[in-house]
Amino acid sequence: MDFQGQHILSTNQFDKDGLLVLFEEAKKMESEGGDLKGKLMATLFYEPSTRTRFSFEAAMNRLGGKVMSNADMMETSAHTKRETLEDTGKVVSKIVDVIVMRHPEKGSVAKLAAKSEVPVINAGDGASEHPTQGLLDLYTVWKEKGTLDGLIWGMVGDLKNSRVFHSQADLLRHFDVKFVLVSPEGLEMPTDYINGEFRESKDLASVIADMDVISTNRIQEERFASSEEAEKYKGALILDEVMMNGAKEDAVVLNPLPRVDEITVGVDDDPRAKYFDQVENGVYVRMALLKKVLG
Repeated sequence: MDFQGQHILSTNQFDKDGLLVLFEEAKKMESEGGDLKGKLMATLFYEPSTRTRFSFEAAMNRLGGKVMSNADMMETSAHTKRETLEDTGKVVSKIVDVIVMRHPEKGSVAKLAAKSEVPVINAGDGASEHPTQGLLDLYTVWKEKGTLDGLIWGMVGDLKNSRVFHSQADLLRHFDVKFVLVSPEGLEMPTDYINGEFRESKDLASVIADMDVISTNRIQEERFASSEEAEKYKGALILDEVMMNGAKEDAVVLNPLPRVDEITVGVDDDPRAKYFDQVENGVYVRMALLKKVLG
């Protein structure tokens, strides 16, 4: 799969062979350095981020390139003067070699990419997609299990609004995976994101023993109409040490972070907890992707 010069806007751009090639490249990045000396990346974040922005910037720096960053585009860019996303894309692409963008509105990254003359990578697109998070999640499990085929993949939390779950589900359609979907009432997974066999539950304790992967995420408060509406779901599904007693001995626990109350700190020392390893893996996956995009 050749991504040189291409935008990376959606998980549907990847197939199984391309994913496995990317994972092998990411594995090399764990011990190799830079190939992108002289290249310049802009990170345009219209929505808060810690891991994703730092991870992309670390990836570019480790590859020998340089970074221009704006972590508050909503307040400190020409957005405040009502510049369109299309014009922003055109302007910034005259300056850098690749753009990484996050925005709270679905479809916004594609708007900016439409006029950009350089590759644009989607770093989170409203409640829709977060392609590179999905990639690093699958990479983490692939490293731990040696395969993604034959697994039962549990998704626990706000399945309706989580772009992370949506991206995981779309990427996993290329593998022989069965899903167990656990969410509070009203926050179920939209059916168009799921390909393959799945079953739903409201009770994590009754299904956790079946899961090879326990992928969790917080309630996405920022996607609700009001804080009061989101508050109704507080503490709805919690993974703690007692719950982990019912999980498989070789299960893999994922979370994109930040966590709120969906995983207790008591789980952190469990060897099955891989959510902090995901952060490191994200740097390697993004290094591999930047190399492919920039050639």
